[in-house]
Amino acid sequence: MNEASTAAAAPAATRTMPFEFRGTGAQYFRIWIVNLLLTILTLGIYSAWAKARRLRYLYGSTSIAGSAFEYHGQPLQILKGRLIAVGFFVIYAWTTQVWPLTILLFLPVLVFLVPLVILLSRRFQMRMTSWRSIRFGFHGNYTGALAAYVGWGIVAGITLYIMMPYWIYKRVRFLIDNTSVGTERLTFGTEPGRFFAIYFIALGLAIAAIFAIAATSGGGAVILGSGVGGASPAAAIGFVAILFVVLILLPLAIGAYWERSFTNAVFNGLMIGPHRVNCRIQMGRLLWLYVTNVLGILVTLGLFYPWALIRRLRYQLECMEVEVAGSLDEFAAAAAPEATATGEAIGEVFDLDFGL
Repeated sequence: MNEASTAAAAPAATRTMPFEFRGTGAQYFRIWIVNLLLTILTLGIYSAWAKARRLRYLYGSTSIAGSAFEYHGQPLQILKGRLIAVGFFVIYAWTTQVWPLTILLFLPVLVFLVPLVILLSRRFQMRMTSWRSIRFGFHGNYTGALAAYVGWGIVAGITLYIMMPYWIYKRVRFLIDNTSVGTERLTFGTEPGRFFAIYFIALGLAIAAIFAIAATSGGGAVILGSGVGGASPAAAIGFVAILFVVLILLPLAIGAYWERSFTNAVFNGLMIGPHRVNCRIQMGRLLWLYVTNVLGILVTLGLFYPWALIRRLRYQLECMEVEVAGSLDEFAAAAAPEATATGEAIGEVFDLDFGL
């Protein structure tokens, strides 16, 4: 065997490439505040331009291997889709208000419409995303979306939501396995058991939190009502501290556990051809971001929101990297059909979350 054949047979060298995020809270605040004011002044019409501007900034601030992502959605595309979606919503709201029983006719239609909205939404989102001029794509079909979002949802309901983790798993797998970068399809390798563990641990923590809140409420009544002149200052301060931990810190901790575990489970199972994504979000750091972001938003009456979003996004991307086997330049852009913004807009109007 000569040297050339030996080199060909050898596995591709593996190296890690971290995600980078260069956005700042000050820059995003300027975009956010202008978007908010113009959206209010135009009675919501500018929201299509606001979304395009916001996503172009966030995508353009995110890069890997020295190349940033790009968002190609055009405001008029988004506006057209939103007008159609809002028109549908107005008809639905007016009809169900005038003839309440018509909701019985709308519900089955909506159930079977959801998979179609998912397909249109996801196809548009992916088609409007590129990296190094390579467009993303989505190849799911209606049958697969119906099974992942409706079929397994019915199974979860029948089993009193014992099968809820499997429903979550099927939805995530449907979204990832049908996504492509150019001609390269993504694959999802995380086992369903991981989602069962995450779900039931979070459920157990939530139940414990409910009991803690109930116990705190009962104990607070005793503390505040004790003594001739009511509770002592020290007892009142202690009770407020306990209340902060139970009512604010505990729910945030459960949320941090869920987001850390779910996000790591999703991205650690993601493969792009021979390349693997790693995600190592730590709960302690995420909880600190949760607490400081909530306090910042409360103290500033919401003005801290842009900094909160940027801080959280930067931390997640700092925890992500791609194990590259070979070269990232091997991707080839694939032609994809034109996508419509209508599905994504309908999803936003009905507050349906089809992302990860």
